[in-house]
Amino acid sequence: MESHIKRSLDGKVATLTLSRADEGNRLSNAMALDLIAALDAAQACPVVVLRAEGNDFCLGRDMQPPPPGSNISAIDVLRDDAAPMMALYEAFRRRKDPVMGLVQGKAWGIGMVLSSLCDMTLAEAGSSFRLRELERGIPPCIAMAPLLDKMPAKALGYLVLSAEEMDAQTALMFGVVSTIVPAGQLEASAANLAQRLLAFPPEAVAAVKLYLATAPRHQVASAENFGASLLANVLASRAAPAPT
Repeated sequence: MESHIKRSLDGKVATLTLSRADEGNRLSNAMALDLIAALDAAQACPVVVLRAEGNDFCLGRDMQPPPPGSNISAIDVLRDDAAPMMALYEAFRRRKDPVMGLVQGKAWGIGMVLSSLCDMTLAEAGSSFRLRELERGIPPCIAMAPLLDKMPAKALGYLVLSAEEMDAQTALMFGVVSTIVPAGQLEASAANLAQRLLAFPPEAVAAVKLYLATAPRHQVASAENFGASLLANVLASRAAPAPT
């Protein structure tokens, strides 16, 4: 099966590219597994760049909620829906060196989550961010988990409950992205930042990443598990056969 995660290496910088532009780079479970493998394979690289082909970074997941009456259990939802995303989150946490995200166009659903999981995210002017899962009857609690430490609770609540788009400037204000770059300058900006990172002592960079990831505050892993439980119960109850 064709992988939609391209890998390239330029010196000490590994680049991972979502390459499913004809589908808006929607993330399937198979792509998530490939991305996990790619992140792990790049452990020796001091810098990893996560980017995407096409006009949009990622429009969300390639997965539909179970239809009513399909008799999907909470265990099924946890295995097929929640577990791949939680494994992907853990792969980002395993990295001891920085991941730099490059976002253009729409970063919606898991696309927004991926942009927030990166240690640094460069967003192109004109990019947008959105969690619209409620439109499909899905409580996006797992998607919210990595955002709880980055966004004010009321801002995150509004983003989810309104399902509206958030522009790049607002995403910067709320800590979802690190900086905004002019259109057409993502790659050059990333290359300059990568070289700057490589100029610093690697142990110092790793220490900063470790501190940002583990200094006492909200426990993301616990939030993921709680979110997965809520998601599984909501979807499983809706998919239960109608009483006779």
